[in-house]
Amino acid sequence: MSIGFGTPGGAARYVPLTTVGDVATAHVLKARLEAEGIPVRIHGFSLGPYPMTVGELAETELWVLSDRVEQASEILLDAEVNDALGPVERPPTPEASAGMGWKLVATIVAVAFLAVWLTRLFRLLGLF
Repeated sequence: MSIGFGTPGGAARYVPLTTVGDVATAHVLKARLEAEGIPVRIHGFSLGPYPMTVGELAETELWVLSDRVEQASEILLDAEVNDALGPVERPPTPEASAGMGWKLVATIVAVAFLAVWLTRLFRLLGLF
């Protein structure tokens, strides 16, 4: 027997899908599932008039219709796998850092020439 909230037609009932640690995560997952056309309800102490956001009181449940549980589980699993396999930041290659070194050296040389030129100009004008 499934525990959940009945729908007006009585065909499907809302059943718990998963529990997350905070209400923000619950809202993100709810939006993801609703984007796929799955109606979602969220329940937890953190949603009441006196929100509790510490420990187990911060946990929030996502509920979906009983006939959409499998589809919702697949969507959440797919999202979790994609997050885990996301882009990996790699350290710069030696070629990239070598190019950066030449730019730095060129900038330092240019500033040095500018300083020498300004010093000579100020001496010529009698300002220095």
